[in-house]
Amino acid sequence: MKLIVRMMFLGLVLIGTASCADNSNQQPDPDFTPKNTKNSFVELKSPIVLIDEAHYNVHTFNDRLKPFGHVLQSDGYTLKRSKEKFTLEYLAQADILVIANALDRDRKDYNPPYSDAFTVEEVQAVKQWVSQGGALFFIADHAPYPKLAQKLSKAFGFEFTNGHVNRAVFRTDNNALMEHAITNGATFTEQIAQVKTFGGAAFQIPHNAKSLLTFGKGKFSDEPAIPFKINGQTPRISIEGWSQGAVLEVGEGRIAVFAETAMFTSQLILSSGETLGLTSAGAEQNEQFLLNVMHWLSKV
Repeated sequence: MKLIVRMMFLGLVLIGTASCADNSNQQPDPDFTPKNTKNSFVELKSPIVLIDEAHYNVHTFNDRLKPFGHVLQSDGYTLKRSKEKFTLEYLAQADILVIANALDRDRKDYNPPYSDAFTVEEVQAVKQWVSQGGALFFIADHAPYPKLAQKLSKAFGFEFTNGHVNRAVFRTDNNALMEHAITNGATFTEQIAQVKTFGGAAFQIPHNAKSLLTFGKGKFSDEPAIPFKINGQTPRISIEGWSQGAVLEVGEGRIAVFAETAMFTSQLILSSGETLGLTSAGAEQNEQFLLNVMHWLSKV
């Protein structure tokens, strides 16, 4: 019986990760249009959002983060593509920094060996900038992204797996979606009852952070030596009580950390025609969740 359950779980993980293994198989959903019609900012007070593209990022504003960017623009944020290494002087222009799936080099595959996506100096600059009032939106998805960005995540006290988890639905009625200003929203229409994710990884949070998306009983992460090379002998660890989304206040600043990207964008899988993300069944509130995260980061 345990073998049958193990094979069923493995099959679900492979379904959830197969579309991620081949970057050429994914493109931003060309038909995506934000549902949001309320602009939270006048032009002169529009927060500046830097989207990192200086670290071989798989998700960029002109590619798979395009729907993410359109949601932010619909709410009045000013988006800029970030093409430079991080320094305190460079980050001073921004209110919010978005880092999604940074790589250590221009990769053709995800095979080891791995090095660091960020230098020690960059990590120090980001941490100081946040502590002085900046806001960081940090995403490290499935393996190997957590491994490549671990200098930055560990600098804030977050410990990631470097594996693959199954798709998940986090709801308030089972305490997987935790109560917070982000899930409560500013009005009744902004309240969040459910968030759906599409694979990714998991992490443990520092004691002073708040988990928003918490895995429940029976949830596991497969930990292959080579990403996506999952079989019946692949090690796996329990992630019950671990997080896939959390927030932390650092000095005068704030940080939101997530271990999955598709939940915040909309991607067309060319091989199957499936659309993953903001327009998927079960993810109807993901767009408002994204807006609420941004409102918390920008201190609206």
